[in-house]
Amino acid sequence: MTLSVESITSWSDADVADVAALVRLLGHQVDDAAMRARLERLTPEAGHRTWLVRGADGRATAVAGAQLTWTYASDEPTAQLLLLVVDGTARRLGTGSTLIGTFETWAAEQGVRRLSAVNAAATDSAHRFYQKRGYHETGLRYTKIV
Repeated sequence: MTLSVESITSWSDADVADVAALVRLLGHQVDDAAMRARLERLTPEAGHRTWLVRGADGRATAVAGAQLTWTYASDEPTAQLLLLVVDGTARRLGTGSTLIGTFETWAAEQGVRRLSAVNAAATDSAHRFYQKRGYHETGLRYTKIV
């Protein structure tokens, strides 16, 4: 089975609803209006890219999002995978691996050699997923809600 990944910049109501549902699988609370506002900020012009994989019915079954960023520690850009969510119906079919490959190809096209992935799903299976693809833990990230 060949999966098709779509780079998306224009958001239909159905796409927004699908992405919001996928993000909720990670435990985040978001409604469609808030999701649309977020997606409309995360543009290629702002250094972001978003990809969808659709099921046979045309609905999004997986989403990945990334950004190109510059850091104080390097003269080269870094590509960060900020989001990768696959619906249960599309798991174990190579969907996540296909999205990782799309992210890595995009990053290479941007001249990036350093890739990072933000793992919002702190599960053993998510950790194994990234490790199996050559990513390794590089430290902790601290967050404070104010």
